[in-house]
Amino acid sequence: MDPNSLSSSQRQALDQLQVITNGGDAEVAISVLDSVSWDVQRAADIIFDQNPSAPLSISRPSETTTTHVENFDIDDSEQGLLGNEPGARGFRRTNLYPSSPLLIVARPLRFILAILAFPFHILRTLFRLLRIPLPQLPLTLSGLTLYYRAPSAPRPELKTDPRSAAERWVRSLEEETGAICLSRVRSRSGDGASTGVGPSSSSLTSRPAKQGEAAADDCDGILPDFFVGSYEEFARTCAKETDARIGCVILVSEEHDDVPEFKRSTLTDPTFVRLMQDNNFLVWGGDIRDRDAWTSQKLQATTYPFVAFVALQPRRSPSSRAGTTQATLTILSRHQGPSIPAASAPTSAKTLVSHLNDQLLPRVQPFLTRIRAQAVERENLKALESAQREHERAIRAEQDRAFAESQRKDKDRIEARIAEDRRVAEEARRREEAERIEREEAERLQKEKEQWETKRMIWRRWGRRTLLPREPRPTLAEPARGKTIRIGVRMPDGRRGVRFFGEGDSLTAVYAFVDTLFIPDGKEFSSDSDPAVPPEGAPSGEEGLVKAMYDAGRVGEDWWGFKLVLSYPRRDIIWETGKRIADVEGLKAGGQLVIEMVDVGAKAKAKGKAKDIGESKAGQQDEDDGYVTEESD
Repeated sequence: MDPNSLSSSQRQALDQLQVITNGGDAEVAISVLDSVSWDVQRAADIIFDQNPSAPLSISRPSETTTTHVENFDIDDSEQGLLGNEPGARGFRRTNLYPSSPLLIVARPLRFILAILAFPFHILRTLFRLLRIPLPQLPLTLSGLTLYYRAPSAPRPELKTDPRSAAERWVRSLEEETGAICLSRVRSRSGDGASTGVGPSSSSLTSRPAKQGEAAADDCDGILPDFFVGSYEEFARTCAKETDARIGCVILVSEEHDDVPEFKRSTLTDPTFVRLMQDNNFLVWGGDIRDRDAWTSQKLQATTYPFVAFVALQPRRSPSSRAGTTQATLTILSRHQGPSIPAASAPTSAKTLVSHLNDQLLPRVQPFLTRIRAQAVERENLKALESAQREHERAIRAEQDRAFAESQRKDKDRIEARIAEDRRVAEEARRREEAERIEREEAERLQKEKEQWETKRMIWRRWGRRTLLPREPRPTLAEPARGKTIRIGVRMPDGRRGVRFFGEGDSLTAVYAFVDTLFIPDGKEFSSDSDPAVPPEGAPSGEEGLVKAMYDAGRVGEDWWGFKLVLSYPRRDIIWETGKRIADVEGLKAGGQLVIEMVDVGAKAKAKGKAKDIGESKAGQQDEDDGYVTEESD
């Protein structure tokens, strides 16, 4: 029913019920109120006491002494425990002790109570953020006392994965009871390996005994082998039709006084533990303070300790056809309350063993056996059908293989011819591509060479004007330049040149003189039109020349394009910046120099080829695995 379509009286009843239940689910509250003709009193009885016909009263643990085992006719309706279903929704539990006459008087004032309780809700939220526990607070209105206690929420410090929470709970249970799980008793006594208790191996039942820990015979008792995992994983394991098992869910709350005795007497009872072990029960437990145990609300526990048995049962649906069995996970029975006295308490070991032997096992085991047999039969049928399909597939594959072989031969002949044509075309394309690349490379080199020659010609003419000093005059004494020496030069084309220098002149002046011999004759190359300013904004003098060399990446003979060689005895005159002629061995008294041209482009190609060869050798060394074969010998 849509909450917006409620009348004013229905809306008021809904608000009163939500105040009593501290919120709750609106849809569930509407469905409960609608089932009791919108009577808030009866709705509260249904929610809190689960017994609308009985009057509200305060029940004490000492008075709850009768055995309460719910019948299958009631519990089998709680079907479908896997997944998030509407049945999983519930209310927060609140203890309500009303007086019927005063309740009638207080009903109109409950809306005012909700407004007055708003600051308390703010304080409660603040306390939760600060992790401050809330005491039990009474709210009194016209003789109606509503005791509110903060619900047992999951502990923030234990927000770990369900597997870790389950291991921690079982370990604390062993420490509290002094008992150990049954599989650990077997592992200590050497009676085979421990039984699997979870979706994967766990450190609980397989961990070795610590130093000083009591032996199996000295412990206070044995505990069931608990499933280590989440509640959803436990339910899915119980619902596996190939290995259908009865599941036992144990929920406790440390806030209840009956829990310690239940742990010591019921969970460690040898008869109860052996009965579940012999019948292959799957046991899962937890404290409702842990998140996974708190969220398992489909079991509808109202007090603790709580024990429920679940297993696959036939789905009771009108649409189910005869001869077909649709199994679903079903709550078989619920047991909650104290475990003493042992003869009649709802969660005592004697009561649970009697219930299992007399009612649950005789009814459930035959159906589970049939379910397992049907699952095995289905698996065998699937395997047989799969084998048959595989045989048919093999026959078709053999036929297809013979047909494909003939097609392959024809295809190979056609593809060989096509591959040959492609190879010829590819070779022609590669030749054309290589010629194009070679042509483009030659054009690029020629262009770079022309640009370089143009640039060098500018620097030659600037050097002729700036770097080449005038010849010493015999009539003019120049002590700074030192003794006059004569240097002759023979060009590669046979031309000769002679010039006088001072022994204090720089070696750069000699190179600049030889460099000027490459300036063509003509009016446009006249010395009168030589630039007086260094090209490209370089500094003046020899410093500008050196900077231009390094900027161009060509130093020494790579810049000049030639090298000077002393004719006899043969000796290379290597250019160095700032070096004087008097410091050059063989030129102190002058001499005859031979000019040898340097092919800068050929040197660059040789360097690139040497680099490619080095990389190729390095690649071969990387591919070499270090073993010597007969072929390598």
